[in-house]
Amino acid sequence: MIGRIDEIRKTGNSIGGVVECVARNVPAGLGAPVFDKLEAELAKACMSLPASKGFEVGSGFPGTLLTGIEHNDPFYIDEDGRTRTKTNRSGGIQGGISNGETIVIRVAFKPTSTIARSQETVTRDGVETELLARGRHDPCVLPRAVPMVESMVALVLADHLMQQIAQCSLLPEDEEAAINPLGPKPQDHSILSQK
Repeated sequence: MIGRIDEIRKTGNSIGGVVECVARNVPAGLGAPVFDKLEAELAKACMSLPASKGFEVGSGFPGTLLTGIEHNDPFYIDEDGRTRTKTNRSGGIQGGISNGETIVIRVAFKPTSTIARSQETVTRDGVETELLARGRHDPCVLPRAVPMVESMVALVLADHLMQQIAQCSLLPEDEEAAINPLGPKPQDHSILSQK
């Protein structure tokens, strides 16, 4: 990536790209089926970042080229007795709610507009002219975008986790009546494994 960005910079141009963010050990049940869909909240947060132009979850846009039977995410019971999906094409979110699998999102960023080349423009008075920007400008926003995407995802997940705790902690949980757990078994020494 660094070599490609440097190559573009030397020509006085800019380049865009895609940031992929992976969130592991997200508990099942975060989000809602309609107004507070988890993928909609993630998209809103990530699309609010400067230069962002596209958002995908799981199989994303390439998934539209598959048939339903190819794209469906069949469930199975793993060796720990937990319900899992075989492919995770859904990217860890189904019907607006996390399913316990790894959440995978991608955010596309456009090339920077301000470049070290002359560009055509129009003045406020309606006169066609050329603009040559001066100063230091990033040839690509991706290196700066990675921590911003990670932060937005962390904020959305923390917000939904707090909502889930607030909503579901009102009534005591009956351990014997608990449903089959979704997603992989929480890793030892994680917040989710401590109950």
